[in-house]
Amino acid sequence: MKRVLYGSLAIIVILIGLGFAYKNAADVTVRYYGGLAWRAPLALVLVAVLVIGIILGFLAGVNRLVRVRRQLAVARKQVRQMEQEVANLRALPIKDVL
Repeated sequence: MKRVLYGSLAIIVILIGLGFAYKNAADVTVRYYGGLAWRAPLALVLVAVLVIGIILGFLAGVNRLVRVRRQLAVARKQVRQMEQEVANLRALPIKDVL
């Protein structure tokens, strides 16, 4: 059921995007520093900006993911050491002192 809902939602978003691209087919000029310019349809410029934003967001997320995975590895190592210490303590014979 979820697949049908998500598939329908994806089709609706694609159709709205295609309608937007059709209605905004006029060329726009994007100017850069140094006199560089790029002339393309508005929809293509917006898609390019969206892709650049997704890539930058992914790169920012990867940095955090690497840091969290490193912390997880350190925590797992500490847990293994503590479990080994507990196992060693349990293996010690009990001495009755009276």
